[in-house]
Amino acid sequence: MTAAALRHPLQHQTAVTLPDGMGGLERTWLTVDRLWGEMTPLSADPGPAQERPIATLGWRVSVRAPNTLAPGDRLVLGTRIFLVQAVTDPDGRGRISRCRCLEEQT
Repeated sequence: MTAAALRHPLQHQTAVTLPDGMGGLERTWLTVDRLWGEMTPLSADPGPAQERPIATLGWRVSVRAPNTLAPGDRLVLGTRIFLVQAVTDPDGRGRISRCRCLEEQT
């Protein structure tokens, strides 16, 4: 991976649970980092044929490490949201984190 490949500005967000002011809890997303990433499409699933179909797209997103990406977090690119499914260190040297992500499109 070259520096030129890291051309997508991403926001790394993690889920936090906060009081909703009415005795309950509300899940919201907190931006914890801004990253530059390389994005590679992997797969597409058209989803069920319903009134409003949802397509699921698989992506591989590579970013410079170290960072705190974990499964369950998400990466945001403009209005697009990529849910992090898995995070790996491809060369074992801690330089790059490679994420398997899912994006839903309606």
